[in-house]
Amino acid sequence: MFFMQILIMLMSLITVMFITLMERKFLGILNNRKAPNYLLFMSVLQSLNDFLKLITKKIFKMNFIMKLYWMMMIFFGMMMFLLIMMIFPLNNSLMYYYLNFYMFFLIYSLMAFFFLVLSYSSNSIYSMMAMTRVLIQIISYEVGMIFLFLLPLFLLNEFNFFMYYMSKNLILLFSLMYLMTFMMIVLSEMNRTPFDFLESETELVSGFNVEYFSSLFSFIFLVEYGFFLFMMILITFFFNLNFMIMLSLTIMFIWTRAFMPRYRYDKMLNLFWKDLVIMVMILFL
Repeated sequence: MFFMQILIMLMSLITVMFITLMERKFLGILNNRKAPNYLLFMSVLQSLNDFLKLITKKIFKMNFIMKLYWMMMIFFGMMMFLLIMMIFPLNNSLMYYYLNFYMFFLIYSLMAFFFLVLSYSSNSIYSMMAMTRVLIQIISYEVGMIFLFLLPLFLLNEFNFFMYYMSKNLILLFSLMYLMTFMMIVLSEMNRTPFDFLESETELVSGFNVEYFSSLFSFIFLVEYGFFLFMMILITFFFNLNFMIMLSLTIMFIWTRAFMPRYRYDKMLNLFWKDLVIMVMILFL
């Protein structure tokens, strides 16, 4: 069983590498420019090459940061990613039990502390501003997300995500309103455009990770896209989808980054605290 856990971790990291490459290729097509195309056949190892380049760069000594927490939070985020990938039912996975719904929300709640300490330890005004926006966003959408997950759990009388996959007669899961609400939650959860308040990559300053570089930045990047991979797999189990549909959804989420502007912050709060909660309550009724 320990070997399977190691294998799941390695395969997750390799999959993240190819997801980043696919995103860069697809965004290159949408923006009418060349994507990575120099390293080997169609640049299949470009992401690995970038990762190796980053981890070999020197980490500068900065006196204004809180060095202990600044370093520790990187490994905390990686640990959360590797733990959450273990809840999938692969050969009696370590965390595959009938209460994995609680495990899922436990880890996602802890990720709020990840962004909090990560930004605070950078001791920068830009990271502090990003920390405030990110924490408010996380608190806002998690209320609707918990109720959205609880609805099919009540119908199934289960606390196991993967019973959804076995119960193919839940018509509610295929309703348009549920699907639209779920997609909105996933976009926000993965901090994709138009809810890109985590990094605000269209701004001149990166956000919470403004003081991170070299190998530390590459690990933050791995955590971000690792949770993107987890949500894609979770959608597959939720709606009983095959691989091609999951790939199409992944491309759709990448596509939103190419053409959608970032939502205004006050409208985002109104959307999550008013519209989303009302939609979820209607679904419950």
